[in-house]
Amino acid sequence: MQLLLRWAITAAALYGTVQTLHLFSPSLAGEEKRSTWYAWFLAVLVMGLVNALIRPVARLLTAPLNCLTFGLVGVLVNALMFWLVPEILKAIGMPVFRVSFLGALIGSLMVGLLSGFLSQVLIRDGNRD
Repeated sequence: MQLLLRWAITAAALYGTVQTLHLFSPSLAGEEKRSTWYAWFLAVLVMGLVNALIRPVARLLTAPLNCLTFGLVGVLVNALMFWLVPEILKAIGMPVFRVSFLGALIGSLMVGLLSGFLSQVLIRDGNRD
């Protein structure tokens, strides 16, 4: 049950982030016309897989640069992972949203902040891992 709640929180954060980016500048992020609620859950699933499988390798390969730049490269790796999600979805034939690299940079920060805030508000302390 808690896994589904976290998935819903991440989906809401992703949807809110893409909509907010689209409001500020359609060039940062644009929602595809046929996006449905289950498409956003698929996007969250792809985001989870990217963060579980690709992100650790990318962080390991960029660890020396991350140390030299005091974590700035880590932010770029997160943005790259965020940018990779709609590209993978487009490759499998289900484009949910588009995002530029600047939008991915802003979006990765926004999704992290939004999902963290919503998790703090919606998940009770007794239910946390």
